[in-house]
Amino acid sequence: MKSPLTKAVRNGRAIYVLFFLLVLGSCKKQPVEVTIDAFAQVNPVVTYTNGAYNIQFTLQEFPYTEVIVKVAESKAMIIQNAQTIQTNAYQMSLNRYGVFINNLTPNKTYFYQILVKDANTSREAYSDVYSFGTNP
Repeated sequence: MKSPLTKAVRNGRAIYVLFFLLVLGSCKKQPVEVTIDAFAQVNPVVTYTNGAYNIQFTLQEFPYTEVIVKVAESKAMIIQNAQTIQTNAYQMSLNRYGVFINNLTPNKTYFYQILVKDANTSREAYSDVYSFGTNP
């Protein structure tokens, strides 16, 4: 025969376990912000086909709102965002993007920069400035 004291101890343990589960379940988990370097492995390639220059590059996998390529005649113009040609890049495969640029002056050096916009925030990130030369 069990004594009333044994029954009370068991009930006390059950209440303790129930309390512990409630506290554990009510803990709010803090969101973890993950930083992604969109330009970790850009691997830019510029080719010329049928009168247009095709700039292709690789971005880290992420749900970007927009991917834009800015092209200008000088690095200073890119940095100042003055007189740039801005073109939305299209996604060619999972992480590979590209744009076509035409009507460029022959035998000239052009500079370009990639801009990505984060789908989850209003943040923007800019790549290094790259260059390529047009055909004579």
